Amino acid sequence: MMLMKSFNLLNFFFNHIYLLLLVIIGGIGNGFVIIIFGQRALRSTIASNMSVYPFLFYMAISDTIYLFILFCLWLSNYVNILHRPYICELTLYLTYVCNFINAYYTVSFTAQRLLAVVKPFRVSHVLSWYRSRCVALFIILIACLIYSYLPFLVGIVDGCCYSLEHLRWINKLMDIIDCIIVFLIPYLMIITMNTIILISLKRMKQTQHIFLFQSSSQLNKMREIMRRNASCKMTKLLLTVSTSYLIICGPYACTHTWRLLYGQKEMPNKLLRQLEYYFHLIYHISFAMNFYIYIAFGSKFRRELKRLLIKCKVNFYHCFCHKNFYKHDESTNPNISSNFEQFQLMYQNSPYPTSTTGGLAFAYKCKYSKALYI
Repeated sequence: MMLMKSFNLLNFFFNHIYLLLLVIIGGIGNGFVIIIFGQRALRSTIASNMSVYPFLFYMAISDTIYLFILFCLWLSNYVNILHRPYICELTLYLTYVCNFINAYYTVSFTAQRLLAVVKPFRVSHVLSWYRSRCVALFIILIACLIYSYLPFLVGIVDGCCYSLEHLRWINKLMDIIDCIIVFLIPYLMIITMNTIILISLKRMKQTQHIFLFQSSSQLNKMREIMRRNASCKMTKLLLTVSTSYLIICGPYACTHTWRLLYGQKEMPNKLLRQLEYYFHLIYHISFAMNFYIYIAFGSKFRRELKRLLIKCKVNFYHCFCHKNFYKHDESTNPNISSNFEQFQLMYQNSPYPTSTTGGLAFAYKCKYSKALYI
């Protein structure tokens, strides 16, 4: 009896509190990631570190779509939203697509960092923002095509969104294939590449001392140190992202695969399904955590976020002050419009225009829009 009460409290927490908090916290973080990585200044920057940004940008969009589906799932506790024709098929389809994108974007930027560590001098000729964007869009296209079968296998069964009874065997077979594609293959690839990256990073520390000892030019030393430090910071950040993905997704991937293959033969199916349910809820964290990893381990990302917040604060302050200024002066001086135009003409004829607030704002913008490194 006590065990049932504990399960009921746990289910209430996950269904009514946990999902809503996850959607709010993850949605705010993904929104900032989309704004920062979606800046046009990144596209014109020539650096191998920038080539991972399309993956992080489109991953944030995919994660936001997944969180929106989770919000609909939370809302379905009070209003029937998901268990409707067409909405059922669409949300399940988008869920599978987002799972695929999340896994293979992690594989893609891990492979890029492996190339950057193993072949550091050739990476600038291979990696670019445009090529990474093409690969990211190609992964989206592949995901949409792979799961195009899903809307034909599911529907409303006894008032719930579930697989159709006469096609249920096909759905079980496709779920096993999906586990292999989305969990098993990416896991093996990420673990293998992360291991090679860690070994290569240790070797890079040794070769850096040899290079600094042999190099005669002080300028070459400084350039090499700056390039390697930037590459190492980016590599460590993405290693943290991929490792966090493995840790959070691992329990659900194991229990889900085990249930599909052996659940009805060797273990109590009810207990296994309960564990799978809780691990699946924990798996949702992988769609909301990246922003906070960038904040914790990316110093350049923190500076860019700070710059963005300061810019928004300044724009809001200027907008608010201008409105109050116009309202106050229009109520006290009916000739304010003509005086303001004369002031503008005087400003245009001034020999020192760069000392104004507008000139400072322009210089500030140019200073920070040249490059961005995490």
